[in-house]
Amino acid sequence: MKAVQIKSTHEIGLVNIQRPEIKDNELLLKIGYVGFCGSDLNTYRGANAMVEFPRIPGHEIGATISEVGSSVPSHLKVGMVVTVNPYTNCGKCSSCRNGRVNACQDNQTLGVQRDGAMCEYIAIPWEKVIPAEGIGEMESALSSQ
Repeated sequence: MKAVQIKSTHEIGLVNIQRPEIKDNELLLKIGYVGFCGSDLNTYRGANAMVEFPRIPGHEIGATISEVGSSVPSHLKVGMVVTVNPYTNCGKCSSCRNGRVNACQDNQTLGVQRDGAMCEYIAIPWEKVIPAEGIGEMESALSSQ
């Protein structure tokens, strides 16, 4: 599948990567829209110290569920429009315990510490997916975390 990849400072291009296969607790999302925000621009400019190259940017996501893992709750169904909470967190550090999961000491943000969603499909743990009832993929990308 195709993906946008920031290869190094001021170098961006289209690459082919393998389509992900989901685990039991994951959803496969078909990406519709992805915002290119300030952190993505800083990655391109080489001004984001948290990024290692090459990196697929994108954490403001509007997508449709394409496949559902076997242990995903039944309220998440193929065809649903969703957005994504792009942060992973440990749940144990002081930031997590204070509800500031985006500041987790072990944070792995999509498009920053791990590859993001500027690709055709992405596998995401179901707990990070937010149904976008009543709005489309484009609006979902604008309303993402």
